[in-house]
Amino acid sequence: MRRALELAERGRYSVSPNPMVGCVLVRDGQIIAEGWHQRAGEPHAEVNALQSCDDPRGATMYVTLEPCTHQGRTPPCSEVVVQSGIREVIIATPDPHEVVNGRGIDQLRRAGLRVETGVLEADARRLNEKFLHAITAHSPFVCLKAAMTLDGKLATVTRDSHWITGEAARQKSLELREEYDAILAGGGTVREDNPQLTRRLGWNRSIEPWTRVILDRDRQVPSGARVLTDGGLTLHITHDVDLAAFLRELYARGIQSIIVEGGSQVHAAFLSLRLWQKMVVFVAPMFVGGAEAPSIFSAGAAKRLTEAYRFRFDRLERVGEDLMLSVYPI
Repeated sequence: MRRALELAERGRYSVSPNPMVGCVLVRDGQIIAEGWHQRAGEPHAEVNALQSCDDPRGATMYVTLEPCTHQGRTPPCSEVVVQSGIREVIIATPDPHEVVNGRGIDQLRRAGLRVETGVLEADARRLNEKFLHAITAHSPFVCLKAAMTLDGKLATVTRDSHWITGEAARQKSLELREEYDAILAGGGTVREDNPQLTRRLGWNRSIEPWTRVILDRDRQVPSGARVLTDGGLTLHITHDVDLAAFLRELYARGIQSIIVEGGSQVHAAFLSLRLWQKMVVFVAPMFVGGAEAPSIFSAGAAKRLTEAYRFRFDRLERVGEDLMLSVYPI
């Protein structure tokens, strides 16, 4: 199953809106075939593995997600597995999507195959955290991303922020963008920095178009801003929005994941409303000070520690001279 998860990872930048899935066929303790889902609309991991195997009869299949049972862009995988002669299927995690949701497991068992689930399930769920959240909440997986100083500032009092973090951290930040269907920023950030907000590394090959979302209720974004003039897809929102309802609207447009790059007020809104599933913060080894300098959280101050917004540290990684901290809500 660990090998199947490694294979699934190869689809990180190409399978959206589908999940990443890897598959391994084993006979007598030896791997006889492998496959992974390479791009939405193309064969799924199970089919790729079976097609690369001369004779799968009697083998055991290890797959990271429950085989699908519906006709979508490709035929149902569960039927292909049943017809292949596979005798046993080991599944990391069920697929909670409403068109699957246990039906694949039931079909395999009704056909007489032995089925086991829950092997390395936590790893499999982490791998597909964006997909699993989106299809169950009907709202995009939201990742808040920020670069800040050690005293929590996103810029100086004069709004100078180029560059808080070093080149290695900025490169890592661009790599993160490649994983998401959309990027969101506030009008103030666009006005001050005139960013491109693009997936410019060229890693992503998904069928989903790259979308930029600008929240600009105060109409701060100039008409000549690059996000409005470079020909890319941009949703420029110039009125107040109910963020929860707006996220559901984005999901209805096909956006399953979104990375939020600020500024301070935008981050504060998502944090205070608890409309986030992950936070990635790059921390630079510097202080800039200043009570008026924008910070990562500018919402109402907690009067007691019991009122504080709490979360769970997950991973800490050194990136160049900076630190990258991954955080999840509790």
